[in-house]
This record gives sequence, C-alpha cells and structure tokens, in this order.
Amino acid sequence: MRRISDSDFGVQIKKLPNEIEEIVKMGGGTYIDAVLEICTKYDIEPESMKQILPKAIKEKIERDALEMNMLKYKINTVA
Repeated sequence: MRRISDSDFGVQIKKLPNEIEEIVKMGGGTYIDAVLEICTKYDIEPESMKQILPKAIKEKIERDALEMNMLKYKINTVA
C-alpha cells in the first residue's frame, strides 16, 4: 500500500475529490466504492474521510447510500 508522506498530505487531500470523481466516471461503481478504494490506496481510515471530503462528495455518497437502502431515515408522514 502506498503511503502519503506528511509533506504530501495537504496536496493529496486537495486532489482526492477529483480522483474520486475520476474513479466513478471510469466505471468504478458508486461514490462509496470510490472512497473505499482511495482509503485502501492511501492507507486512510474511512472514518477520517468525513473530515477530508467536500460537501458535494458527501452528498453524492449520501445519495448512493439512500439508493441502496443503507441509511435509516424516518419518513415523515401524515397519519
């Protein structure tokens, strides 16, 4: 596994969203899959990605999770 050195880390973080988008665009599955692939590639804990990723990517991950019924949201209904 390739590790990011401390000096590279700031530069690499800025590139992660583009790398995630590229993985998805090239047929790498969902945004969730792409983030996990990045975590494996750079030896980053998935929990750490929450602080690193921009809001746009987080929203796409949430959309993927909703489509796969991975989130438990209470649907407000009028009874």
